[in-house]
Amino acid sequence: MATEPRPDRVSSPASKRGSALILIAFALALVGIVAATVAFLPRGDKPSTLSVVGGPFRLESSKGGTVDSQALKGKPFLVFFGFTQCPNVCPTTLADLGTLLDEFAAEGGDLQAYYITLDPERDTQAVMQEYMASFTDRITGLTGTPQQIEAVTRDYRAFVKRVPLPGGDYTLEHTLMVYMMDRDGGFAGPLDLNAGHALALKQLRKLVADGRST
Repeated sequence: MATEPRPDRVSSPASKRGSALILIAFALALVGIVAATVAFLPRGDKPSTLSVVGGPFRLESSKGGTVDSQALKGKPFLVFFGFTQCPNVCPTTLADLGTLLDEFAAEGGDLQAYYITLDPERDTQAVMQEYMASFTDRITGLTGTPQQIEAVTRDYRAFVKRVPLPGGDYTLEHTLMVYMMDRDGGFAGPLDLNAGHALALKQLRKLVADGRST
């Protein structure tokens, strides 16, 4: 999927602008996908969610065992892509998301989030278990084989690019978005953490109430 790449490095005004460009490009691409989908539907029909984003997965859990998306049917959930060696954006988003989910739980809400690594070669199940211990247990880390991660990344239309670093190491540029998935596993919209928790909590309430974004 075409999107403007953004290095996952320490935040700066320029990097924030880059993050915004990725989200805008992603949103514009989704609009195009949905428009194309609607064009081929019979007259009078339209999709209730952006179901062209998302798909089945069965990945290793940071809590042990596996998470099968089939077992999530009937329950809305959140998805965020990243990697454990991400220096700034991923841990900041995970911490903020964890606080939001704890606030939602305090008012009686029940919602789980899944952090899917884009770096399965380095992010083994053991590494994910240690990394996720720094965040709320309402977020579960997921990993798998390179082929499994490639498939889920493709299904979620997530952008990822490996960027070589001096000395043979590498970092990743990737999509920065928390996906809200409805009770049928369809994409209900992006969670807006940047607008503040009041709006984000409203989005979560709506998602749990009827499985769709506001």
